[in-house]
Order: sequence, then structure tokens, then C-alpha cells
Amino acid sequence: MFEFEKYILPEMAAVWERQNRYEKWLAVEIAVLEAKEELGLIPAGIAQKTKDNARFSIAEIDERDKKIDQEMVSFLRTVESYLPDEVLPYWHGGLTSFDIWDTGRPLQMKEATRLIENEIMELLEVLKSIARIHKVTLEIGRTHGVHAEPITFGLKILNWIGELERHLKRLRENESGFFVGKISGAVGTYSNIDPRIEEIVCRKLGISPAKISNQIVGRDTHYDWLTHLASIDNSLERFATNIRLLQQTEIAEVQEPFKEGGGSSAMPHKRNPNVSERVCSLARITRAFTIVVGENQALQWGEKSLDESAAERVIFSLTCLFLHYNLRIFTGVMEGLKIYTDRMLKNLVLTKGVIFSEDVMLALANKGMSRDKARSLVQRIAQQAWDERKDFKNALKNDPEVKQLLSVVEIKSCLRPENHLKNIDQIFARFGI
Repeated sequence: MFEFEKYILPEMAAVWERQNRYEKWLAVEIAVLEAKEELGLIPAGIAQKTKDNARFSIAEIDERDKKIDQEMVSFLRTVESYLPDEVLPYWHGGLTSFDIWDTGRPLQMKEATRLIENEIMELLEVLKSIARIHKVTLEIGRTHGVHAEPITFGLKILNWIGELERHLKRLRENESGFFVGKISGAVGTYSNIDPRIEEIVCRKLGISPAKISNQIVGRDTHYDWLTHLASIDNSLERFATNIRLLQQTEIAEVQEPFKEGGGSSAMPHKRNPNVSERVCSLARITRAFTIVVGENQALQWGEKSLDESAAERVIFSLTCLFLHYNLRIFTGVMEGLKIYTDRMLKNLVLTKGVIFSEDVMLALANKGMSRDKARSLVQRIAQQAWDERKDFKNALKNDPEVKQLLSVVEIKSCLRPENHLKNIDQIFARFGI
């Protein structure tokens, strides 16, 4: 058992196991025979006889492969050994290995993508529930790690929802470009196969036929698909990083679920954001794989080389396995997330009002002061107040230039966090929440 098997869930593992790959290869071979029958190119009944008799075992394929080190040929010979004599003249006729490999692979890619889409939808439901509950839960917004202006915790989560919805949309809209097969022969000229067969086969299998290919499908399609998946993991890393930041002792606004007995082996008081850290760690691996899939696209010699073959066996499966796992465990983090609203309010007032500096600046500008002068004035007052840990409201009330333009009531009106909630309903309405 490999160490990383901890991060593999059985549903996704089943997609990338060899058994499923060989089943997809067999499905392509049978679809080719069916297409040839439809076009009257081979006798009727050949495809059905193949279905009825074809079988294989991984042990048989491996035994043959020990001698020849050519997996496709080993697979073909294994299945062929079970076929009746009348099928043999038509078995794999006019095909090259990558007609089968590159048409079977998108079937696995499509299955994996469906599982990933399902996990995204599960996470979205959890996030929508949190956003709805905390729609007006005030929290300080932070830019550059520094207190900026008030937001709500629900709005923070709504941003995550928007990002995941965009990922779903991209996955669905680009299916015809991601899942592409080819049945065009050794160098893409259809020299020994009718071009119509490619279209029929791909339609039967629910994928798109390549408009043009050589011995393989263009690896730009694979690059597009895998980088889309890596982008989803990028988002998960961003979300998980924010959980980690908000769980820091000095901030303490949220806490991911904690299993009793876990935490530090040396410091029993600690509740570490271990799962969020794991999400970040695995996301870096899937992001690194985008370099490899890009090189697979770039480093093909002529009409085909094997530069991509071994790498694809690793990066396709592990990208899907780790992303699927990350989605599942981050959903668990958010389902059990502890949210400390009292701490959010304490942090909101930590800077003693300077977070409302823009409101004051604009109020002064509305009274006739140039915006640039108002910015310089408010910046001086706010930064001095913060440096001396004094109340921003009092500093404003005591400044002669401010007093000339703003009354005490007007100053207080600028320092209300509720001012920053006036458009929240409109933003949430865009998501139907």
C-alpha cells in the first residue's frame, strides 16, 4: 500500500483502475465493429458475437506483457483468445493502438469529471447554507492581511460559491472539447478505416470525434481539461488557506472540526487546522501536474512519440483522485465549521474605527473638500489615531478642519458598519439566496 492511498476514495479509484481502462478499450473495439456493420463493411452479427465471447483478466494480460512489453497487444491477444474464428478476421481491423487508447481514455475522463461535478455540487449546497445563515454577520474585510472595511461572513462565502459555480459552468460548457476520440489509423489519414466509422463510434460512446488527428488526439485537449481541474484545486487551496488564517489564535473567527484525541502529540492544548492544510498540500501536486501535461502537448515528435504515455498514466489519475478527495474533505470542513461571531465583532472594532476612513473621506468631499485633500487629511488623522491606539471618532471630532465641515452627528453616521450592508440583498439575489 502506498502512503498516498490515504487520499484515495473508492468511487474515483474505480474509474482509474486497470479493469475499467480495459473495459473501455473493449467498448471501443465493439463500437468499431458495430459501426462497420451499420455501414455494411462486415457481416452482420460480428459485433454481437464479440460481445458474447470477449473476456479478459488482468493476470492474463500481465502474463503476455512480460514477454512483449506492449500492453495494447497483450490486451488484444488476451481477448482474441476467447473469440470465435469467424470474428478474428475483423478484430482490431484497420486500427492502431491509439485509436483504442485515445478513444477509451476520454470515457474515463468523462466518468471522473462527473464524480468531480457531483462533489462540487455537494460543497455548493453546504456553502449556500452557511452564506444564508451569515448573510449579515459582520466581519472585518482584510486586504494585504490588514483590516480594510466591514464585510459579512456570508459575503465571503458567497465569493467562494461564485468561484465554484464558474468552475461547474466551464466543465459543462467545454465537454465537447475535453472528451475527444479518434479512429483515424496510424498517422491520421484513415488509410485502412472508413472516416465515417470515427463519427459513429464517438457518437455511440458519447464523446466528440476529433476534427483532425495524427496517431493521437491533440494533447491540447488534455491540457485544457487537466488545467481546468487544477484550477478547481487552486480554488480549494484559497478557501482552505482562508480557513487557516481565520483560525489563527490572534484572529480566532472560525475553527475547522476537531476530532478528540487528535492535534499535537506534544502540546495537548492545540487544535490545528490539519484538514485545511492537507487540502493545500494536495492542491500543490495537481497544480504541478499542469507543467507535465503542458510538456506532453509540446514535446510530441512528428505524428507521435511516447513522450506523453507514461506521464499520463500518473497525472490523469492522481489529479482526479486528489481533487476528488480534496472536495470531499473540504466539504466536511465546512459542514462542521465552528463560526465565532462574537470574535468577529471584537475584531471589527479592534482598530477603534479607522476602518471607516473611506466613509469620512467621501463625506468631506461631499461637503466641498477636494477628494485628494480629504484623503490626505483623513489618512493623517486615522494613522495617528491607530499609532496612538486612540478612538478614531474622537480624533475626528477634535480636528479643526473636520469640525468645519462635519457635525458630530455626521461623523457618527460615517462610522456605522451597517452602511456597508445596504447592497447585500442585491448581491445575494444574484445567487438566488
